[in-house]
Amino acid sequence: MIYILTSKNNAAIKKALGLKGKETWVEFLPVLKDPPANKFEATDMVYLDASAYFPAELKKAIALQKKGRNFWGIIDPKGSAEDPAAFFFDGAADYIGPGLYKKGMNKKRFDQAFSWVSSRGTGGDDSKSTDGAAAAEKKQGAKFPSAKFEGWRSIRPGTSGQFLFLYVALKGKTNIRAIVGEAAFVTVRNRLRDVLVRGFAEADGLLWMETEDSSLFLIPPKVDKGKLAVEASLKLILSGRLIGIEKLDVTTPVEFTMALHFGGTIFQAPGKTGAVISETVNYIFHLGGKKAESGRLTISGAVPDEVIPEGLKDFFSQAGVFEGIPIIQSKRFTHE
Repeated sequence: MIYILTSKNNAAIKKALGLKGKETWVEFLPVLKDPPANKFEATDMVYLDASAYFPAELKKAIALQKKGRNFWGIIDPKGSAEDPAAFFFDGAADYIGPGLYKKGMNKKRFDQAFSWVSSRGTGGDDSKSTDGAAAAEKKQGAKFPSAKFEGWRSIRPGTSGQFLFLYVALKGKTNIRAIVGEAAFVTVRNRLRDVLVRGFAEADGLLWMETEDSSLFLIPPKVDKGKLAVEASLKLILSGRLIGIEKLDVTTPVEFTMALHFGGTIFQAPGKTGAVISETVNYIFHLGGKKAESGRLTISGAVPDEVIPEGLKDFFSQAGVFEGIPIIQSKRFTHE
């Protein structure tokens, strides 16, 4: 079943869907009424009509969808979203913009989206359903391009490239905001940015994207730079509490959540990445936001083994499969 959360005046959406009578495959629900917790099943698809929400309401509705494990997407008839890719970073599985909306949608289009997402296991840990041989094949095929990296300025915007993607989030963000206040939190966020940029400078890390909760760095697809990024990540995790006190000027203990992935995307300069939609970018945000644990570095099987320094290989252990790709995690540091 496809559920569309929209306003009472949903005639326009019905027309876009080509609905002529009573259909059994789609149902409309009001945006201001929270459906029962057991309303949606694993095979259901939930779409939020962006035109029926105020920005704050849409943000709240997305937060509710993030808590569940169901397939959810956005229908944006007016193209009001400034950054459609942000929906995918929050866990959306589909986005229907004004172009497709005007062209018209049918059940086949939705079925294709659900089939594609199901084949990737989007929505959580699919280690029980993923074929082990296929996962191993993905792991063995990971390797960096042989071309020399000439620096970030040498990459022409709009061209495709392969990079290491490093996700960083600070656990306890909400608690810190409550303690220091909204204005002070902005200062803390700026200090954190400076700490991270300095921390990954030796690895030539480029702060590429930022959300309210996280930062995404691009690391050159080179073994030596990857090793430096892994070492820097573990140092930041180990020094988290000290960083909170000395650099961020907060007394609340802070912990980093980090994830590393390798893949391709269209490159755009930082600050101009709003139109970037990439399966690799979606995956790293899913891995960091849904699977990675605080106080640990999680690395996907797409990352070549050589990236982990020889002396640190025993520090990592297998952690199952996430969205069809095997992952490993670093052990926790103890503070005793």
